[in-house]
Amino acid sequence: MEDNEIMMASEPVAAYAPTMFDTVIRYLHSSHMPIETKRAVYLQLQAEVADENLGYMKRRLKEFAGLKSGWDGEDAQPLLPETVAFVEKLLRSCNSLELADWALFPNVNGTFLLQRKDAAISIGSKEYSYFAEAKNKTIGRDHQPLSLESVISTIETINRYA
Repeated sequence: MEDNEIMMASEPVAAYAPTMFDTVIRYLHSSHMPIETKRAVYLQLQAEVADENLGYMKRRLKEFAGLKSGWDGEDAQPLLPETVAFVEKLLRSCNSLELADWALFPNVNGTFLLQRKDAAISIGSKEYSYFAEAKNKTIGRDHQPLSLESVISTIETINRYA
């Protein structure tokens, strides 16, 4: 085996921290391995990074659930148990690749913010709102009825077009 080849195995191909993702991609582009091998390594790495991100969001959700009034040092509201339960169900219902580019934050008004570079979804106890910059146009809606199906559909739409 040459130095620039990666051996394929039944175990994870790579266990790189997400910060190493770009370095590995540059290496894959510059190497002389067969395109099929590059594709397999890329897909495995993408899945590992996405799994790590989803796991991180699930761990953080547990921390957020324990926030008390004034958690921001001012007047922030605690997160409502039903909102925490909804986001918990959402994270269980999405596959890791759907949420690979997203991050989860508590809002000071007791809601959650699911955010990525070009989009945000605010999740309350009975409704949600979203916006995204998509191909030179802004899309979004306020005060949409909250349902698991509608939020997942919104995530999928944003992932596809934004």
